[in-house]
Amino acid sequence: MTCTAPPTAARTTDDSFALAATGPAPVQTADAWRLSLQCGPPAPATARREARRVMHAWGADEETVDDALLVVSELVTNAVQYAEPPVALYLRFFDDRAILVAVTDGGPRTQNQHDDDRPADEHGRGTFIVDAVAIAADDVTGRDGQVSHWAVIGPSAL
Repeated sequence: MTCTAPPTAARTTDDSFALAATGPAPVQTADAWRLSLQCGPPAPATARREARRVMHAWGADEETVDDALLVVSELVTNAVQYAEPPVALYLRFFDDRAILVAVTDGGPRTQNQHDDDRPADEHGRGTFIVDAVAIAADDVTGRDGQVSHWAVIGPSAL
């Protein structure tokens, strides 16, 4: 996993998932939380560890936490591997049942910056995994070029 800019790179975004506060420290309110991540191999593990702590503090059920952590891992890994910095994780807790997971990055990296030596058959599973556990998932591109990949995890509305 590599990044093409220093982890301290900062941009603003207009997308609806970002909070006003920025910086390396987590930002938490009663039902929303944001963490700026350093680019590099430790980012997914850091994101999972901190997200687990926060979701447990919110009282989320264990099945929802497990599914949300799987989505956090996939989205953060993809952002660190394939996108420009900065990378931030955002969680929002809804009525004790659903969790919005969003990972915002600086937009896609150009092809010549791709630096992944894994075999081709080890790529492309993240979207399928996210879609399998999410109630809904999509991407939003802000006017500044940042992209938020999001998924809602929790019991089905059916």
